[in-house]
Amino acid sequence: MTFRSIVIGILGVIILCGFTFFNDMVIRGTFLVGNFLPFSIMGSLILFVLLGNPLLAMFGKRWALSGKELAVIIALLFFACFIPGRGFMHHFTNVLMFPHHYTRTNTAWKSDSPRIAINAISDWRKIANALRAGSVQDSPAAALIRSKLSADLLAKLPENPDQQPGSDFQFKALDEFNAIILQKGLHADLRQDGAFLPNYAKFLLENPDAQLSEEELQGITRAAFDVAFGDGIRLRNPGAIAHIPPIMLANPRVDANALDGFINGLGSGDAGISLRNDIPWQAWRRPLLFWLPLMFIVCACATGLAMVIHRQWITHEHLPYPTVEFARMLLPEPGKVISDIFRSRWFWIGLLPVLIIHMNNCGVAWWPDYLIPVRLRYSFSPLLKLFPTYYRSGIGYWTLFNPVIYFVVIGFAYFLPKDISLSLGIAPYVFGFITGKLAAYGVVMGTTMIRPTLHTFCYAGSYLAMFAVLMYTGRHYYGSVLRRCLGLKGGDPVEPHAVWGGRLLFLGMIAFVLMTQLAGLQWQISLLYITGMLVLLTVVSRLLAEAGVFYLHTNLFPCAIIWGFLGVQAIGPEQLLIIGMMSCVMFVDPRECFMPYAVESLGLTDRLQLRIGKVGVMGLAVIIIGLAVAVPTTMYFQYKDGAILTGDGWSYGSPPTMAINANISLRTTMQAQGSLQAIDQRSGWQRFRDMKPEGPSLIAFAITFSLVILFTACRHRFPWWPLHPVMFLTLATWQSTVLAFSFIIGWLVKSLVTKFGGGKLYQDLKPLMAGLVAGEFLAGVIAIIIGLVYYFVTGEPPKSFAIMR
Repeated sequence: MTFRSIVIGILGVIILCGFTFFNDMVIRGTFLVGNFLPFSIMGSLILFVLLGNPLLAMFGKRWALSGKELAVIIALLFFACFIPGRGFMHHFTNVLMFPHHYTRTNTAWKSDSPRIAINAISDWRKIANALRAGSVQDSPAAALIRSKLSADLLAKLPENPDQQPGSDFQFKALDEFNAIILQKGLHADLRQDGAFLPNYAKFLLENPDAQLSEEELQGITRAAFDVAFGDGIRLRNPGAIAHIPPIMLANPRVDANALDGFINGLGSGDAGISLRNDIPWQAWRRPLLFWLPLMFIVCACATGLAMVIHRQWITHEHLPYPTVEFARMLLPEPGKVISDIFRSRWFWIGLLPVLIIHMNNCGVAWWPDYLIPVRLRYSFSPLLKLFPTYYRSGIGYWTLFNPVIYFVVIGFAYFLPKDISLSLGIAPYVFGFITGKLAAYGVVMGTTMIRPTLHTFCYAGSYLAMFAVLMYTGRHYYGSVLRRCLGLKGGDPVEPHAVWGGRLLFLGMIAFVLMTQLAGLQWQISLLYITGMLVLLTVVSRLLAEAGVFYLHTNLFPCAIIWGFLGVQAIGPEQLLIIGMMSCVMFVDPRECFMPYAVESLGLTDRLQLRIGKVGVMGLAVIIIGLAVAVPTTMYFQYKDGAILTGDGWSYGSPPTMAINANISLRTTMQAQGSLQAIDQRSGWQRFRDMKPEGPSLIAFAITFSLVILFTACRHRFPWWPLHPVMFLTLATWQSTVLAFSFIIGWLVKSLVTKFGGGKLYQDLKPLMAGLVAGEFLAGVIAIIIGLVYYFVTGEPPKSFAIMR
């Protein structure tokens, strides 16, 4: 690990994190990251090894970068890949600000009037009893309200607690209640002591009165009535975002331009804005100081976990790490300037046709009247008439039956065991057929990822079963790591980086629990959440290391697992909203989640015999640098041109709304059932005593959990077993439907080669298949360069062309 490789790696991180949002969202180019094997990095590596390194060598061999130096650079870039794109910055600031915008534009998000309507009273006897002098000792809210009521009204209270108050009492009480609310009659007292108020009212009281609207001021007083009268009154809806802890959202109250400037932009024409003076940082300071450290803590946990599992996977289980092996093939051997694979004729036979096809199709986007496109998408949609079941399945049947050929997938499938590539290819077709048949019998799978459904718990069962298999397989090694972390001896030999990785994991989990308590999340729920997230990240990383699945989604959020197992009544809507918001910020698009990049980085550095511990430390350092660059850069473009213009329908439509819409639906249901409470003061342990799992979801969980265990056992027991349990992890995510057809082609090619050509032909054609992969990466980065040059020369967005977006 040389000084110049570290410097170049850090500069690369700065460029990647400072430029990706501009490329992806401003000029709408091919995503610079997009998946676990970024086109920008791999294509740039090919260009540099082919052109840059030989040019540097002309000044002397010491000028050229060695394979180990390039590995360090790539490893540091991988650590930062999750930051600027779909993994974080595409949606991060939108989640923090857009809820305020949707509160103004979405009727379902608006609050009810603070006034108490006559039909909001469900039981006048309970209200009368709450106001009795003998019953207010345990109810500060009722005592406070009673002190503001007239003596005439109190005299009308029935003497018998079981007696229904008369109409004269009811009408006079309603008038006085609303007078207190409209005049904010309790506000001064609540400012002094509002400990009994619901959380949303406490959140409002954190702001000065001058920053609150008249409705919000009245709503604070109305909250006292909701607490005092319990289930005798229908609870007021204070608005969709009122229940979100203020530390989790930007605060547009403090600056007039904070919200409108973010949504519509502050810039005029091509003129820029001042990063320091025009962006209302005061509105963002508090949530940034919460979310950015929290995100770093998650990365530290995942890095520690990656260090722990690394030796078990790469040495004890001999996982192939296909993406790492491809990158290693491109790196120069010791003492050489370029890799030997570039001298293979078969490599160029694979690379050049793919490059020509994509460059031709890129040219068609620019000159459609002069060039003929080479079709890579093929329509088999007429087959849907033979299989109408897929119409009912709810999966992406159009994508399945109108597939695109991805040469990078075909190439990787050639290097995978045939059972893996076949399983990845047929999984969405099989799952789509089964769910279509179930739909014919009225079984609705559901599609949302943030709450428990049959669909999400199919994935939950698969992921938790695979994690259990991984822990069982490495139980001896992981037990030894745990003993070393605690300072005990015995067990298998353990490397120092695994010990320190384990300690980093435990310290990070403790820090996560402490940090989330600032948002009001109980520590038991917080511990469950970080554990669930790490389970999902571990299995996603395993898919990459074992099967080379570089483009995938879990179709499941950690909050959905907790919700399904504890039940909504146990966990409560407020705790669910917090972990839902955490999922929308930190895990909303796992195709660029952090841990698989860390696993790739450690795998590559280990292949080049570099010190893993040092790479892990430097990786965490570049995460801090990347965040420091990406956040202000992204916000600059959003405040200059507006977050709507510099976003897409997904980035400002889904992540900012998913958790809140689910919470609105949940609260509406609980209100109708009479189970919604103004205040939930249960401890974390009490929630476990109240747990009531979602029954139908648990059935789906049990089925896929059992199938993963069964297929794993069969695969180890029977050498002829044709399928891998990986198929239950991908099932029918959008990413799997996109790649399935190419995996089938790759499986078919490998099967034919090994059957008719034997092992020798299989080995001889490896450079050819590597060339297919390299050709697609090279075409992708050339298209990116063309688009950037065009934009900077003309100031106009380039023509739309993307290999994979």
